[in-house]
Order: sequence, then C-alpha cells, then structure tokens
Amino acid sequence: MKKSFLVLFALTCLSFLIYARTLNYPLVFDDHHVITGNTFIQNLADVPHLFVSAHMESNEKASSYRPFLYATYALNYAVSGVNPWSYRLFDIFSHALCSFLVYLISMIIIKERGDKNTWPAAAMAVIFCVHPAQTESVIYVSARSAELVCTLFLASVYFYLKARTGPGNVLRKRGLVAVSLVALALALLTKETAAALLPFFFALEYYFRKKKSARISRAFPVLATVMTVIYTVYRFYLIFGSGKGAKSDYSDYVGHWAGWISRFPSYIRLLVVPFSQSIEHPEAGKLINIHLFIGIAVIAVSLFLIFRQFRRGNYLVAALLLLAALSFLPEFCYTIWDLVVDYRLYLPLAAFCIAGAAALARLSGPRAVMAAKYGAAVAAAMFLVLSFSRAGAWASDKSLWGDAEAKYPMLARPHNELGIYYLKHGRFDKARMEFETVLSLNPSFVKAYDNLGADYICMGNFSKAQEVLSRGLALANLYSMRFNLETAYINEGNSGAAMRNFAATRDRFPGQEVLRDFTNTAVRLGRPDLARAFAEAAAGQRNP
Repeated sequence: MKKSFLVLFALTCLSFLIYARTLNYPLVFDDHHVITGNTFIQNLADVPHLFVSAHMESNEKASSYRPFLYATYALNYAVSGVNPWSYRLFDIFSHALCSFLVYLISMIIIKERGDKNTWPAAAMAVIFCVHPAQTESVIYVSARSAELVCTLFLASVYFYLKARTGPGNVLRKRGLVAVSLVALALALLTKETAAALLPFFFALEYYFRKKKSARISRAFPVLATVMTVIYTVYRFYLIFGSGKGAKSDYSDYVGHWAGWISRFPSYIRLLVVPFSQSIEHPEAGKLINIHLFIGIAVIAVSLFLIFRQFRRGNYLVAALLLLAALSFLPEFCYTIWDLVVDYRLYLPLAAFCIAGAAALARLSGPRAVMAAKYGAAVAAAMFLVLSFSRAGAWASDKSLWGDAEAKYPMLARPHNELGIYYLKHGRFDKARMEFETVLSLNPSFVKAYDNLGADYICMGNFSKAQEVLSRGLALANLYSMRFNLETAYINEGNSGAAMRNFAATRDRFPGQEVLRDFTNTAVRLGRPDLARAFAEAAAGQRNP
C-alpha cells in the first residue's frame, strides 16, 4: 500500500511538472464554443437537462450525447467561469489518476500471472504519464472526453479485476462488480467510444474461464452488455429522433475509410516516435495512394499479432492489444473532420503500456532486466522533455497554429486560424496575407473567402470585400457570408444591392433572424432608412 501511494505521488508530481504552467493558458480553438459560448454549462441547475437531451452546446445544429462530460464542464464553470485554471487542474489530476490506474492494473496482471518482476508496472505508468501524445488530451479542454473516458473505463477494468482476483467474500466481490458497472456507465455517458470497448470484458472473461477462476463476476459481461445496449438505443433516439443526426452517403464512408486507413501509420509513429507533433496533421490527397496500402499492411500485421498472442495462450496480452484496436473503432465507423488527432491515442497508449508492463515482467536474466530498466528510464526522460516542450505550443491560438504552420506550411487550415487570430486582434494586413495564402493553397476553402471579406471590410475596402465574398458564395451559400456582403453594401451606400441581398438571404435562410440582423446592422452603420425598408419588405409592403 505504501508503494502504491509513492507511485501515485510520483505520477502526480510528474503531471504537474509538465502541465502546471498551462493552468492559465487561454482557451483555444473549439474551447470557445464548447466552454465560452455554451449557455448549457453556465448554470448547475441545467445539468439534469444534459442527461435527457442531445443538445450539449448552445449551437442548435450541434448534437451529441455526452452528459457526464459536459456536467464536469458545468462544475468547472461554477468554480472559475471561463477562467481556464479549474478546467486544466481537473484534467491534470485526471491524467495522474489514469496513469495510476495503468500502474494498478499492470500490478494485478503481473501478480495474477505469478511473475516476479513488478518494476515494469511503475515504469510503464511513468511512460504513459509523460508521453508527448498525451499533451493534447491534458491541455486542450475540448479533448477532455478522451482522457475522462479512458480514466473511467480503466477504473471499471480495475474493479472488475479486483473482483476476479482479489481476496474477500462474495458480498465484497459483488460490491466491486457494482462499482465497476457504475464506472462503465459513467464512461458511456462521457463518450460513445466506451460502447466499442465492451468486447474487452468478454476477452477478460474468456481468460478467467480458461483459468477456472471463481464464478462471482460471470454475470458482469451480461449486465454490461444490457447497459450498453440501453445506452446506445437511447443515444440514437435522442440524436436521430430529433432529426439532427449526421447524414452520410456511401461515398462519404468509402472516402473516410480510405483516408483513415491511410493515416493509421501516423498513429503508430506518434506512439513510438512522437516527434513533430501538431494540432494539424497532413492528410492523404488521393483516395488511392501508397499510404493506403501501407495502412492496410500495418492493420493486417496488428490483427495478426493479436491472433498470434491468442493462439499462444497469451490471452491477457491479446486482450490488451484488442483494447487498443477497439478504441479506434468508433472513429472508423463514423465520418469525422480530422482523421489524425493526438487525443485519440490516449486510450490505445494506456493499453499498450499495460501490455508492455506484462511483457517486461516476463524478462529473465540480470542483463536483460538491466537493459530494459535503462531503456525505460531513457525513454521516460526523453518523453518528459518532449512533453514539456510541446506544452508550450498551447500558450495561445497564435502559438498553437503558428507551430502547425511552421511544421506544415502547405496546409491551409493553420493559415486560416492564424488569420482569424490576427483579425480579432486588429492586425488586418497580416490577416489578409494569411487568408490569401489559404486560398492560394486551397481555392475551395470556403471559410477563407468569408474571413478575407470580413478583413477587407475592417480595412474599409468594400469593393474588394464584395468581390471576394461573391467568389465564396459561388462555392457555398453561407449565412455569415451573406451577412458580411450586406455590411459591405451598406458601407458603400449601395442600397439596391443591399435590398436584393436581403431578399435573397431571407429566402435562402428562413430559420435565421435575417430581419433582426440586417436591421441592426443598418442602424449601426447610420442607415435607419434602409432598416425601415427591410422591415417593409419583410412585411410584404414593398418589393425590393
């Protein structure tokens, strides 16, 4: 017990050593709509609503069902509002706890198999704690889902294993099973990824049945399955029953599958050689490419290794490798915006570290053990330095996207996000250069036209703004683009074009508050006559 507390203390200290300086780093990127502009987390009285609704954010078009995750955001908001320190403090402690669970589960597996080497449990827990791939999950508040679902799932696994392997009477074991089920339920309510991890418990149950263990927890997989099915049906009912579920055709999935397989080797590289990390990663441009065939080969080899471990009777190792693979399953089944993001490695890395501890515990011979210890120490030290360095990139939107731009200058989105940063801070010339770079790299990047048009309006070049926004509208009819175009028309004094754009916008976006937005803009820009004309046109008293 004393050793466990020392390990927990060491992991907590390591977590704070890497991440303490990020406590007051500002919220970045998606944090602005997940936290800053999200009215659903700004009152603790609204927390029960999260458990019966598919709306977790103020944006009505956004739908998901992660009530426990957003309940933690609500608690943070109650403590510090939009000040980021409480959010990051929560994530740092959660990361330390998850690292400790890696240690505890590794110790149970090592002792259950009768291995004498127990140092690998602590060594791999440290490597998990300091690995650079974890920085995004710990620092990026919007990525808390990956960290929290892993922590809760590992807690469920830990209490399940304690019920299976630990001493105690039937009542105590049933209590541990109940706690394990509660942890699994919270994991499901944190992120849908947890549902895909259910087969891991069947793999563990198979192992214990082969070992002829006690029968006390054999009902666990059945209860966990029933709970997961109920959760899945209810989640689909809330999201798709409201008509706001994502819609994709077959071609979308074909492109997604090909793209995801092409990027799978990138995840392997980030696990083993975590250099050149970035919030943005390059994507394969073509559907069929060399990366696709490499990805297929890597996935085939991975499945072969799992099958081989199973055939050799290494059921626990096979189950842990299966867990790492299962954590990618939801990302493979649903079309997603970013194919490569660091936070998706959080749970797979935990599985690999536990499997690594189990493998190292089997080492025999003083030389092999000493070499393994030195190797683990060198890896931990190197990862610690890399993680500390990587944490500094999250100091602001400018440093985060500037880092991505420096590493991948041919990618469009880092330039666009940097342009947005400069636009918000009144540096209009630098913003214009960034947006123009985006369009030179990717002429179909629609939001860049919108942003560049807004930038030209801020600089007073209304004719150029109209030209850019018109080019963007030819690609996509966005409301924000129509609104910016209206602002340019009013500023230029082109009442006829303003009225025509008002009519077109009102017809195209019947659900938007077009009259309110356009009228307020006209009044703000000193054109109350135009505001009255909008109102008359909306009332059908005047045809624009």
